Amino acid sequence: MVYRPLQYLRLGKQRFSVVRDILRHPLNRGTAAKTLFDYASWNLARKAMNHKVVLQMPNDLQIIVPNQSNFATGLYLHQLYDFNNMAFFCHVLRADDLLLDIGANVGVYGLLSAKSTGCRVIACEPAPDTFRTLSDNVRLNRLDDLVELHNVAVGDSTGEIRLSVGQHGLNHVVSGEGTVVAQRRLDDIIGNRTPSAMKLDVEGYEMHVLRGAPDMLANPAFKVIMVEINGLIERYGETVEGIRAHLRAHGFAPVAYDPGERALNPGGAHDEMFVRDCDFIAARARDAKPFSLFGKDY
Repeated sequence: MVYRPLQYLRLGKQRFSVVRDILRHPLNRGTAAKTLFDYASWNLARKAMNHKVVLQMPNDLQIIVPNQSNFATGLYLHQLYDFNNMAFFCHVLRADDLLLDIGANVGVYGLLSAKSTGCRVIACEPAPDTFRTLSDNVRLNRLDDLVELHNVAVGDSTGEIRLSVGQHGLNHVVSGEGTVVAQRRLDDIIGNRTPSAMKLDVEGYEMHVLRGAPDMLANPAFKVIMVEINGLIERYGETVEGIRAHLRAHGFAPVAYDPGERALNPGGAHDEMFVRDCDFIAARARDAKPFSLFGKDY
C-alpha cells in the first residue's frame, strides 16, 4: 500500500509524456482539441478490442498491430507516427533499391517503403509472435514478391541468443531467462546483394548488428542508416558516442529531414538519420513523387 501513490505518480508522468509528444507531432499543428479527443477515444476503444487491430496507412497500406503495442496509438492518430523519417524513406527510395528493416517488428517501415516506392525489403524480426504478425501483414498487403522475411536476431556472430518476451516492440536481447532464437550476421543475410538503406531499431543491440556488417558498411552504394541511438545501448557495454564514432568512421553524417521542404539539414535532434553522399540523397528527395496523407501531398 505504501508504494501505490508512487505507482500512480509514475503512471501520471508517463501519460503526460505521451500526450505531450502527441501534441508536438508535426501533423497535429492547429488540431490539438481534435487530437486529444481522438487520443481519449482510442484508449477507451482499444480496451474493448481484440488482441490485434487493423490500422490504415498511406497508399492503401494496412497494418495489423497488437492494440497494446508501444506504437499503436501513434499509428492510429497519425499513420506516419515517425513522420520525418518515414517520409524520408518514401521520398528517397526507388523501385530498384533494397531496404534492410532490422528489428522490423510488425513491418511498418519496410511495408510502407515497399508499398510507396516499389523497393525490395529484407525484414528481420526475432520475436516469434511478432514475426507471425509481420508475416500476416506481408500477406495482407500482397507484398510477398517484394519483402523477404527472416525470423532471426541480427548480431556480430552466428548462433543463438536469448530474447525477452511479452514486451511487444520493446523485446530485447537478454542474458537470463528468455526465449532462445537464432542469430545471424547481417553480411551473411545480405550475401552478394547491395542494399541502399537500412532502418535499425534493436533496443540497444545496434553496435552488435553493425559489427556483423563490415562488407555492407564498406560498400559506397550503401547510403543511409536510420538508427535509434539512446541509452539502451549501455546495457550491452556500448556508448552513444561509440556508435556515432563508428558511423562517422564509415563516412556517415547525421541529418534531419524536412518532408515539407524536402530538405536535408545538418545534424539531427536525436542523431537518427545518417547519410553519406548527401548531394545524391538530397536530389533523390527533391525528385520523388509525392504521397498523400490526410488530404495533403508531401
